Amino acid sequence: MPRTFTDRLLHLHYSSYGNYSFVKKCFDYDQSLETIYLLTPNQIKDLFPKNTNRALNIFRQMKDIHVDYLKHEFNEQKIDYLHVFDPHYPTLLKEIYDPPWLLYFRGDLNILNQPQRLSVVGTRHPSENAKKEMSSILSPILKKSYTVVSGMALGIDALAHELALEKRGKTIAVLGFGLNQVYPERLRNLKETLETQQLVMTEYPPYVRPQRWQFPERNRIISGLSHATFIIEAKEKSGSLITADCALEQNREVFALPGRISQLESAGTNRLIQQGAKMILKSDDIIVEYE
Repeated sequence: MPRTFTDRLLHLHYSSYGNYSFVKKCFDYDQSLETIYLLTPNQIKDLFPKNTNRALNIFRQMKDIHVDYLKHEFNEQKIDYLHVFDPHYPTLLKEIYDPPWLLYFRGDLNILNQPQRLSVVGTRHPSENAKKEMSSILSPILKKSYTVVSGMALGIDALAHELALEKRGKTIAVLGFGLNQVYPERLRNLKETLETQQLVMTEYPPYVRPQRWQFPERNRIISGLSHATFIIEAKEKSGSLITADCALEQNREVFALPGRISQLESAGTNRLIQQGAKMILKSDDIIVEYE
């Protein structure tokens, strides 16, 4: 059994592929996470009646994973981590309904101390007009020491990170997979730059590969890290609208960039404005909400 609570939580989280429900079930059973290591197979079946086989596999894997080796590997790979009870865990993120039990980082952890964060998401295929307007609105904000949070996806997300680099601002990339993976491949250089100059984080252990269902889970972290989420171009059924929904569920502000009613890429953002999201026309429209 790992010696400290932090080590036990890391062990459980890493061994379970970062499965939120599995860790929660273990924590609810014993908040010290000590007796979890003493469970018999029958007790595991009782604790996980719906996912018995998966739970048994995780507990078997735990026997082959040694925390001291994990921490050595993390140190070699320049990976840091924080659990939800750590005083340095992001306060805003801790306030949401289901904050990640563990966050894995690569980069400058001091960026988490920046008080003003704005989450920015949008279409993977932005129009030239959206690119120009995003730059016009975000550039003054970055110069005022705001941190831009996004998901390092193609399109608006990647452009938001690149703009922060260009303006020598701060940015946080939230991945929907482990730190030792790259997706999509064409963003490899951007990811490596962000890992050395900015901050990249994820709730998934480093070995976890991208899966479609992980990205909607990731979106709650993007919105949860900030006071507000700014949507720049999104179709009616865009994944960016999931992030907007997360922000609303977390009692955070939602901002949207308006677009032409004939433009499909703006249908989602126009609908958000119709439903009460704040329409953003200039950087001051955002800044005033933080004052």
